[in-house]
Amino acid sequence: MDYWLSYIDEDPRQAIAVAQAAEAAGFRGLALADHVCVPTKFASLHPSGGPTPFDHRSDFPDPLITAASVLAATTALEVMTYVYVLPMREPFSVASQVATLDLLSGGRFRFGVGAGWLTEEIALLGHPIRGRGRRMDEMLEIIRRFWTEDEVEFHGEFFDFDAAGIAPKPTSAVPIWVGGKSPAALDRAVRQDGWLGMNYDLPEVHDLLGSLQERLRATGKAGHDGFEIFVIPNAAPTEDLYADLASRGVTATMGSAWAYNDRDFSALEAKQNAIAEFGQRFIAG
Repeated sequence: MDYWLSYIDEDPRQAIAVAQAAEAAGFRGLALADHVCVPTKFASLHPSGGPTPFDHRSDFPDPLITAASVLAATTALEVMTYVYVLPMREPFSVASQVATLDLLSGGRFRFGVGAGWLTEEIALLGHPIRGRGRRMDEMLEIIRRFWTEDEVEFHGEFFDFDAAGIAPKPTSAVPIWVGGKSPAALDRAVRQDGWLGMNYDLPEVHDLLGSLQERLRATGKAGHDGFEIFVIPNAAPTEDLYADLASRGVTATMGSAWAYNDRDFSALEAKQNAIAEFGQRFIAG
């Protein structure tokens, strides 16, 4: 099983050094969160089921710009968005930006996307909340076609345009991993290249993995090496935990070198030491 390092609501100026430490410790990649403009007040509930762990003062540097910097400063480390809220964008800029990231990084970018839960932010950016799942499906189709076709013409429910093209193309098909736990999100993930599970208690993790495997079997993808199953359990990291997840088909998880928002690790050296210790315990062996 592979391990990713989360870099969420931390000092953006440390991101490159942290990524380099993660690469040295054997982490597969760095996971970057996505928020653009967080309202000071909102009623939306965080998908973990608990209180929202951040507010408008929390650091959320642009994940694609951060990814470009991190990828340029490493040689093997991958970077993913966890997750990029697709419905609060349009598909044209996204297709171009991700293709460029893929091309310049030698194929080390992984595009994690979701429909988004902070609906007040989506509305603030000027995009509709209702139907955002269907809008996201259209966007994914458009983006994939821009990556592989010279000319794309599309006439759908949300997007309607005549022939147009985007260049450069990515080096190959950029993996698209879908976050979310609703039936629609699981179905969407199976149509793409992987599933990203948020922070769930272990019983829910097991139920979701069972539902996902049923969908994979129904589409003939079960056991396929190319499909990513990533999940973050609400449990302390142990060898037994990771072995159990791997036995259930999980291919990757977040390696929690330190707990989210633990300011005892605010210094760069503390992060680097924690990353090295996690790597020695769980990855090196």
